[in-house]
Amino acid sequence: MKFGRRFQEETEQPHMAPLLDVVFLTLVFFITIATYSTMESEVDIELPTASSAIQTARTSGEIYINLRADGRIILNNREMSIEELQETLIRVAELFPGGSVIIRGDRAAMLGQAIAILNCCRNADISNVSFAALTEEPEGEAP
Repeated sequence: MKFGRRFQEETEQPHMAPLLDVVFLTLVFFITIATYSTMESEVDIELPTASSAIQTARTSGEIYINLRADGRIILNNREMSIEELQETLIRVAELFPGGSVIIRGDRAAMLGQAIAILNCCRNADISNVSFAALTEEPEGEAP
């Protein structure tokens, strides 16, 4: 008579469904971030240089307004008039108070358009406004 039972030790297999969920969500996160980072910056804008320019860390809630050399205003890959920009900034300021605006203006852009953008920010009660610039290379150094 056998009183003892044989127990086979079963090794637990990792559950694949939660692992696949995590991998999928990570993939979606990185694709979304890559899409928005390319949408915010126009490739054909040649930024001006400044000796006091510093590289800052990106924060959430930043709005990039691109000002092309011909005076066109681009926001999220959409060309806008000053009136459309004003309406958009007012809505954004209501939804996300304390947000910041970064103006990426071409070095050949018209100053009048930059002032109009600043005026739109002021009317929308956005006070954290800055201009994007590249750091100047010291003379005598070639890229």
